[in-house]
Parts: sequence; C-alpha cells; structure tokens
Amino acid sequence: MAQTIDVLTIAALSKEDREATMGQLFQQLLPLSAEQQKDVLGNLLREMGEKAADHQYLDLCATNLKLAAMLPDKNLKQFLAVRMQAASELPSELVERDRTLLDQALEHVDLVFRT
Repeated sequence: MAQTIDVLTIAALSKEDREATMGQLFQQLLPLSAEQQKDVLGNLLREMGEKAADHQYLDLCATNLKLAAMLPDKNLKQFLAVRMQAASELPSELVERDRTLLDQALEHVDLVFRT
C-alpha cells in the first residue's frame, strides 16, 4: 500500500463515502501479510489518535465495525487480532484513547448496523 491514508479526510466524508473509502482500504489490506496489515492499521490508529477529534474517531470506529462485521469469519478474526496487536503497540495515551472510543462505538454497535 504505497498511498498515504489521510484519516481526517476520510473522517470528513459523508457516511456513505466514508464506508466506500474504508471498504476499499479493507480490500487492499486483505491480501497483505499480518505484519503488513498491523503496520498499516498501526499507522492509521496512530494518526486517528493524534489528529482526529472524538466524534471523528467514533465515526471511523463505527464505520470499521460495520465493515468488519461483513467480513467472512476467517477474515474477521484475523482483522480483529491484527487490530488488537496494532493498538497494543501504540504509545500508552493513544492505547487508552483507542480503547475508550472503541468501547463507546461498541456500545452503539446495534445502531451502526441498523443505519
């Protein structure tokens, strides 16, 4: 994945455009090795943690949860494992922010799938 991912640009998109853009990113991630996926997700999480406002972070988390839920079980398990590993390697303040905002997004997951 040679292109740089600008999460603030993605976060500013409409819900539909954000889903389409993140869906394309997911498709680009799938053929990569777990290590490459971890690096890409780690960079994405770091940028989100450092630059995105809470509402942007929540929107991105909600979009990612919705897209991840559509993956086949094998890919979903791999995605979740890689995401957890990438998040755990962030600086402690970003780990805590990610955990807090991901928990908030998960609390509203039923709303994510109805919309």
